[in-house]
Amino acid sequence: MSQDLREDYENYLKYEQNFSALTVSAYTEDLKSYLESSSLFLGEELNPSEQDLDLVRRWLNGMMTKGDKASSVARRLASVKGFYKYLLKMGRISRNPIANLRPPRGEKPLPVYVPTNYINEILDEELEPYDWVALRNKLIVAVLYECGLRRSELAGLKDDDVDIEGRKLKVLGKGNKERIVPFGAGLAEELSKWRQTRDELFGESETFFLSLRGKPMTGEGVYAIVHKYLKAVPGLARRGAHALRHSFATDMLNNGADLIAIKELMGHSNVSTTVTYTHTSFKQLQKVYNAHPRAKKK
Repeated sequence: MSQDLREDYENYLKYEQNFSALTVSAYTEDLKSYLESSSLFLGEELNPSEQDLDLVRRWLNGMMTKGDKASSVARRLASVKGFYKYLLKMGRISRNPIANLRPPRGEKPLPVYVPTNYINEILDEELEPYDWVALRNKLIVAVLYECGLRRSELAGLKDDDVDIEGRKLKVLGKGNKERIVPFGAGLAEELSKWRQTRDELFGESETFFLSLRGKPMTGEGVYAIVHKYLKAVPGLARRGAHALRHSFATDMLNNGADLIAIKELMGHSNVSTTVTYTHTSFKQLQKVYNAHPRAKKK
């Protein structure tokens, strides 16, 4: 491929697409990888054309064979797709050969599971009297774990959504779908304590959880609180609020809860999403079984 074409494409990314220097660099590096791989296979410099579908597939398969992450391969393909779209726009090719090419599907990572003993450690910690911030933060962890909420759902809870006497939450989930989630007596007591403390500090509030300044909590604020607690837990790939939601589902399954019931509690549209947690649950069972004296015998 000519140097002029490379420079024209780079200028197109910079000045017409208004991409940042970092993005332009990533796109050009990905394109360079593809061109070098294809030229090596052809034994001569690649001159991009409408016939390049097999070359792109070969390049993708090479990366997957090397063990590159599916997400990285997908990003590189997006870069090369952008290049062929540019060639089509400029009239250098009459058809985009990879317009419908999908990235290889990688194995979907299993949900993150926080071991119950670590969660109990957080929830059983004694608080200093009058430490309302610690009271709120610990309660946020408790609601996420005991009710399986998403962080946005927790941040969006209205005061009227929390029925302490009836021990249930009205949750507004994805697609504005409402669901009812029950909770236990212990959590009811903590929720009541927080509501009373909150009203003493800020007056009656339409939103259930408030920030340090008395404003409605945000999803980012919830994430920061949970991340701080989970920093002490070793071996977690992710330490956000979703880890507690995942742990809610896994522990429910481990203790005999019905898969369809868990689907309803979590607000999943399809049970296939909930089935993911059966894999995590099985992983826990495998770990337990490995303690058997003959488990590792060949």
